[in-house]
Amino acid sequence: MGNPANIVAGLVLILVGTWAVIEAIGLRVGTPTEPQPGFFPFLSGAFIIILSSIILAQGFFGHSKNKVSLAEMKRPAMLVAVLAVSAAILEPLGYVITSFVVVALVLLIMRIKSWRVVLVTSLALSIGTFLLFGRLLGITLPAGILSALGL
Repeated sequence: MGNPANIVAGLVLILVGTWAVIEAIGLRVGTPTEPQPGFFPFLSGAFIIILSSIILAQGFFGHSKNKVSLAEMKRPAMLVAVLAVSAAILEPLGYVITSFVVVALVLLIMRIKSWRVVLVTSLALSIGTFLLFGRLLGITLPAGILSALGL
């Protein structure tokens, strides 16, 4: 057998990709010329499934020179967990709050130590992307609990 870390990572990511595809189908996928809300999540999920299948195959059959231990998979696993949870909280909390929390957690997982950098970056990215996509480009983003404030 090859690398157990690749096997675990491949299986977990296949499950994440499958979940993304199933949720995207529930949102209506549409066509490439007329995409619906689930179009890009569907493509992302399918892409994750394809790439994680390659990782899984390498885990079973590959003879990697650089073996990764399961302990080294902690930070990448935390990143995947943050992204999975963000999909679940996006509707109830809204885009701005969810993206703020996700960016902050990703920066902390990446070991950014300055709280000022984490807070300013998270705030700038969440509000900046909301203004760009939600206001300037007119894309409907979930308002969540901020809808009570009329945002």
